[in-house]
Amino acid sequence: MLVAGSTRVLLDAGFSARETKQRLKAIGEEIADLSAMVITHEHSDHIRGAPVLARSLGIPVFISRLALDSWHDVKSGEAVETTHFIAAEQPFEIGDLTFRPFAVPHDAAETLAFTIEAQGVKLGFVTDLGYIPQMVAQHLKGCDALILEANHDLEMLRVGPYPWSLKQRVMSRHGHLSNDEMARFLREDFDGRAQYILLAHLSQKNNHPEIARMTAIEALASRSPLLAHEAEQRVRLSYHDRPTEWIEL
Repeated sequence: MLVAGSTRVLLDAGFSARETKQRLKAIGEEIADLSAMVITHEHSDHIRGAPVLARSLGIPVFISRLALDSWHDVKSGEAVETTHFIAAEQPFEIGDLTFRPFAVPHDAAETLAFTIEAQGVKLGFVTDLGYIPQMVAQHLKGCDALILEANHDLEMLRVGPYPWSLKQRVMSRHGHLSNDEMARFLREDFDGRAQYILLAHLSQKNNHPEIARMTAIEALASRSPLLAHEAEQRVRLSYHDRPTEWIEL
């Protein structure tokens, strides 16, 4: 959840309404205070809870038209109440937050990532992409914090339980970001500004939090002695089984 002033926005809604309520309560927030939801794409682990939350809370859902149409095609009869369509390279505002969406390579109808700005602070949110092209790297310059996918360790994925067809999908350039590609971005294209780098969307079967964390720390440390000293404090983790700790900017 993103908070700025009185604005509270849920970015993706992959959990059930009940689970979302419990997780918000665990970090001192009430689900009734949500201002809106923003959905990155139509895969169920990002949109599953949106219909119930939108109806029960009476809040708008911001989603691309292509993503919504694709969701409805798959989930016939289950509607996502929405009042705002969004698209890449078309900024929009929700209360105190300004969202700047951009497209990322992923196997969905239209997958968006965002930079979000409020009160002079800039956050980058980039998950569900197979690699980080230069266009995405350019969008992430000047961010004070990054939420960045670190989905899988390549060797764990290769020897893991997924069928080969799914492994190929995850490893593809329209799949999910590996620890290696995350680290390449931090070594080569990261501008060094972000005070916090939150690793997100870690696979429960094909990654381990400490592998992802150490990969990121080593990538930062390879850039300069200063980043090496600060790397352990900069890198944070998002876990599946608990709310992510607050990061204040």
